[in-house]
Amino acid sequence: MATEVRAGRRTVEVGKPDKELFGAGGPTKEELARYYERIAPLMLPLVRGRPVALERYPDGIDGEGFFVKHPSTPDWVRTVEVDSGEMMVCDDAAALVWCADQGAITLHTWSSREPDLGRPDRMVLDFDPPGDGEGAFDACRSAAWDAREVMDDLGLVAYVMTTGSRGLHIHSPLRPEVDDQEVRELARAIADRVAGRRPDELTTKVRKDAREGRLFVDFLRNGRDQLAVAPYSVRARPGAPVATPIRWEELDGLASARDFTIDLRREECPFTGMWRHARSPRKALRGLD
Repeated sequence: MATEVRAGRRTVEVGKPDKELFGAGGPTKEELARYYERIAPLMLPLVRGRPVALERYPDGIDGEGFFVKHPSTPDWVRTVEVDSGEMMVCDDAAALVWCADQGAITLHTWSSREPDLGRPDRMVLDFDPPGDGEGAFDACRSAAWDAREVMDDLGLVAYVMTTGSRGLHIHSPLRPEVDDQEVRELARAIADRVAGRRPDELTTKVRKDAREGRLFVDFLRNGRDQLAVAPYSVRARPGAPVATPIRWEELDGLASARDFTIDLRREECPFTGMWRHARSPRKALRGLD
């Protein structure tokens, strides 16, 4: 039997609401839908106008998961034309709840938004440890602080977010002045500078067998058609952890990237007003020279 979730001015039907998506005894599909409805006021300003890809687990995280870039959406969910076809955008709480009904646990978004698709308004660095053992998150934390210093030297602003998986993301708001490839080049250069500070611990080598146990400073979230996990997205892991924006002063007190879960309740977002601090990628690229 379906249930109805009121999201803004629309009521969305959620099928199989009691289905446990996160393993036996874990949160249900209805709980996922109600989380997205609750977090929408904080999440929507960060995802609105961006093409969205869905990471779906119709049978829960113990089943097969897959990406959907071009879902078949109801007529009230807006879509946008990109090179590969139509992609959905999440402009309201009802769209987020509809995603949950599809078993889409995690949302991934572009780094650019309408009307400037192809010209990113943010750069993302991903700190990806080689494993999940002791010290892995400490390495991410140290690398994030290094990245903040490197970016500050280039006149860029850094915001930090747990990924809800193993590591951290740095978001840097940009003026939409240059194309995806130029932002990717900027991200690559910054990643190289960060890794160069501690080459025995950090690397920008893409091939896993070339990393030799070092933490990967991942710049690949930038570029045409590239995706990054959306802030406040739930991750497909036991306990339903959430990718959560945090204040820098919170970072040293965290135990792992999974400290925040679907139970998260907040009145304010540390990323609020981020785009008032957008910096020029052209100027940063000149600073690299």
